[in-house]
Amino acid sequence: MTTSDLAILLDDQVRQAIEHFLPMDPTRVALSAPAHGSQIATQVKYLQRARTKLPSYYQARCILPPLAFEQASSEETAALKSFEGGLCLDLTCGLGVDTFYLSRHFKQVIALERDPLLAEIARINFRRLGAPNIEVLTLAAEVLLHDPARYLPESSTIDLIYVDPARRGDRGEKLFRLEDCSPNVLSLLPGMQSLTHRVVIKASPLFDIEEAFRLFGPTTTVEIVSLRDECKEVLLMPADDATRSGAGWIRTTAAGKGRLTFRRDCTDTYMKARYTFIDGSPLSDSSPESSDFSKDSSKTATTVINHPTGSKSPSLTPAVHHPEAIAASAPQYLLIPDVSLYHAHLIEPYAQALGLEWTSPTGYCFAQCLPSDFLGRAYPIRHIFPYQPKKLKSWFKAEGISRCNLLKKDFPWSADQIASSLGIREGGSHYAAFTRLGHEHYAFILDHD
Repeated sequence: MTTSDLAILLDDQVRQAIEHFLPMDPTRVALSAPAHGSQIATQVKYLQRARTKLPSYYQARCILPPLAFEQASSEETAALKSFEGGLCLDLTCGLGVDTFYLSRHFKQVIALERDPLLAEIARINFRRLGAPNIEVLTLAAEVLLHDPARYLPESSTIDLIYVDPARRGDRGEKLFRLEDCSPNVLSLLPGMQSLTHRVVIKASPLFDIEEAFRLFGPTTTVEIVSLRDECKEVLLMPADDATRSGAGWIRTTAAGKGRLTFRRDCTDTYMKARYTFIDGSPLSDSSPESSDFSKDSSKTATTVINHPTGSKSPSLTPAVHHPEAIAASAPQYLLIPDVSLYHAHLIEPYAQALGLEWTSPTGYCFAQCLPSDFLGRAYPIRHIFPYQPKKLKSWFKAEGISRCNLLKKDFPWSADQIASSLGIREGGSHYAAFTRLGHEHYAFILDHD
């Protein structure tokens, strides 16, 4: 999008045309519009997509630059951030979705955007969204941190600095290492921590959380956010000098389901860390303390597990991890923890806390009774068979099952290969899961409503 494109989109007649063509197929709009068809068609296309990704932006008929729209968070994930306070400094505004939702929990937000055009679009959109407590500065993060007194309100106390570095290179390639992104948060971290005790860095959803502890130390806090069983965000909160002692914390947040908190104890950064499940909480918990684990000194690495009011406590006796014995014990449920738990390498401590059996850090969990408040999917088990394709093929045929949804973890063959060997197609209303237990492979026929 160019400056001239923005001028066109601000014209009243063009805005009326966008409203008129909004229900139409964008590919036909460019030919149907009497003037400025390309700009109108582009806005129609992205406003239609914003209905689900950015419903507030759609309702306000915000201006949506294509690249900024593609890189923006969804409102559904942005709304999960529970930080709050007086003044928030957002160093990377972009389209401003995170900025907008942070403004709901802070008295004032100062947002930086180095691109003058995108900064002006953000100002226009925030006015349309009714967010008067956001001030957008056309400025790079490096410039402000070099001389913060010049740009920030006098005697201001910053409660949070939020930064979401650009993860695309000059040629559009994806970047995963924090030091390769822009701005370079590793080099800017001392300057950020000189202004506030709370810095939040959004990393790639594929970011390895062990890298966070290597880069920022063992007392770092990490939050992994998932939406419909897909990892959407990894938020890093490095400890400053005032909070550098003690343990690290990991929180997993599954949209619409709940949050789990784990303590990470590690006296040697090269030693395998010990994780302790501390508690689970509903998503309605939006107190500032829930976002700043380093302040909570009451949570210690013990076997005591706290649960939300009214929840049923599971057994505190950790399950014995014997994959070879799981099939023989005939478990009643196969459980798939939320993807955020896999991404955080937390399957083992979570399974132990709930008294579950588990196959491996990347495999399934099993239980005789379904635990309350389980964060993930649970399937009753109808049958357990050794993975013998010829016998399974005969069983599926005898049951009249020609289509089946195939789940797999720690299994050497692809879903296509499994379907081919069993003479079935993927899909339908039946479910089966395939995994390795010890040295053997098994098929679990599942019930599914």
